[in-house]
Amino acid sequence: MASLCRALISATRPRNLNYQRHYSESLYRPANKWQLEGVPRPRSILDDDDAEVDLSEDSAVVDGAHPSTPPLHMRHPSGKPTPHEYKAHRETLRKAFPQGWGPPRKLSREAMDALRQLHRAEPRQFPVPILADRFKISPEAVRRILKSTWEPSVEARTAMAIRERVKRQEFVQERAAKEKAETRQVRELRKLNRPVPGARPRPRSRDTEAGVSPDDTFTFHQSIPVITAITLLTPRAADPRYGAHHYLQPPTVVKCKRFYCVHYDPNI
Repeated sequence: MASLCRALISATRPRNLNYQRHYSESLYRPANKWQLEGVPRPRSILDDDDAEVDLSEDSAVVDGAHPSTPPLHMRHPSGKPTPHEYKAHRETLRKAFPQGWGPPRKLSREAMDALRQLHRAEPRQFPVPILADRFKISPEAVRRILKSTWEPSVEARTAMAIRERVKRQEFVQERAAKEKAETRQVRELRKLNRPVPGARPRPRSRDTEAGVSPDDTFTFHQSIPVITAITLLTPRAADPRYGAHHYLQPPTVVKCKRFYCVHYDPNI
């Protein structure tokens, strides 16, 4: 009977009706959401070449190195020629900077004093070429520094020291003011129960999950005696009706919209 039904359906189906799929099939399972569907899977590291790969614990593949790659001290330069673009760029840099890249430097007053002191103490050990190489300046600049005898006066040195101290204090004050402003902003956002930018959300406590927050306001009825938290945690030693280990009953919190009414049992 089933074969007869299939034969009838195939006989009544149009001949020129074709089913085509214009999208690629999914190559990955739905659980791997970090993959891209429809993109061919990248080749495995085991299929890079025809070299035999041993996946044992003593293999170099486990250590992150290819088994056919020689160590660093046994490698040779590549036989492929350098592309002409890189070769021309390298030759241009060598012609423009034969001694390498050496941008102009400006020594501070303390560095100049140290340079003079080194040359004055050990002129043979610290000649002009060595000082120029150590301080990364030209030999002509070293000669001019050693030749110059001008020194700032006591007033000028004092003014420079005061200027540096003022700049340092301004930097510290600006940083402190910025930190205070950020702290004030965080406090205002927390008061408004808004998320603080760049801060981790605070974990919710059991009281918050139950509907009670430590930031909520509590109101006390005047007809019920108000008992402080210290009294709640201390035994009634002065009352002869209770023992030394008797504590007060904790209050009952009743939620009323935004406020909470705390009721105590006056009979205890």
